[in-house]
Amino acid sequence: MAALVLLAACGETPQPFRHETVSELAKPRLVRAVAVRPVDGLPAGAALAEALVQALGERDIPALVRDSVPGGRLLEGRLEGPQGAQVVAWTLHATDGATEMEFRQALPAAAWRDEPPKAFRAQAEQAVANLTAIDPPAPSSPPAAAHRPTARILAPGKLPGDGAAALVRSLRAALERNGILVVGTGGDYVVEGKVAITPGRLGEENLKVSWVVSGADGGQLGAIDQQGAVAKGALDGAWGGLARDIAEGGAAGIVQVLEAASRAASQGPAALQNR
Repeated sequence: MAALVLLAACGETPQPFRHETVSELAKPRLVRAVAVRPVDGLPAGAALAEALVQALGERDIPALVRDSVPGGRLLEGRLEGPQGAQVVAWTLHATDGATEMEFRQALPAAAWRDEPPKAFRAQAEQAVANLTAIDPPAPSSPPAAAHRPTARILAPGKLPGDGAAALVRSLRAALERNGILVVGTGGDYVVEGKVAITPGRLGEENLKVSWVVSGADGGQLGAIDQQGAVAKGALDGAWGGLARDIAEGGAAGIVQVLEAASRAASQGPAALQNR
């Protein structure tokens, strides 16, 4: 089993609605950050750690150069072997400190000099490939456009990192996979994102996301609320897989809201008044 695939399995999946209205959704699956600890005794240990963080980010795995991240995993390396032929022995620790994975990696000559992170790109990509291989599921074919409901997404306000753009991009993809055509103007429905970030436990922040669904006339049809804890600082860069997890959970609720609204509309004004 690829070790880091488990990062995307935190939390619960959305629960069914009650009485065809939005009552609540469980917490989204929030990806927790990986702390990458610089290798002791290696002149370019910090640069190698930074290269690993960048490579993990490109795989949509939030990572930070730190000694630890509360609630997250830890990747640390130690030098092994005789001088002149030393390698790094990497260990991935689970959130409870248990060892999840170990592997060894040869070091380039640049590791013994004060080189920038870009000098270790190949080593970083090799290390990340050893840790995990993420193959996103192929999207299902959406219904023909002529039969698809349309929705317009209103982006949340300014967020750390690329949060606002990543959430909109991920939600658009998730809704499209569920047969909803996302449009830039007009639309049968409007989905507005609202995000709040507040202090949490030591080393964490609380992230709350609300998706407010309205009809074309502005009448609110429902709101999907999601919340969870993330490592402090994990939202400052690329949201990547975190945005996708939030969007997938949010889209599941949005689809149920739209299905309920469509059923009510098909039953006429009396059904709408009795909702």
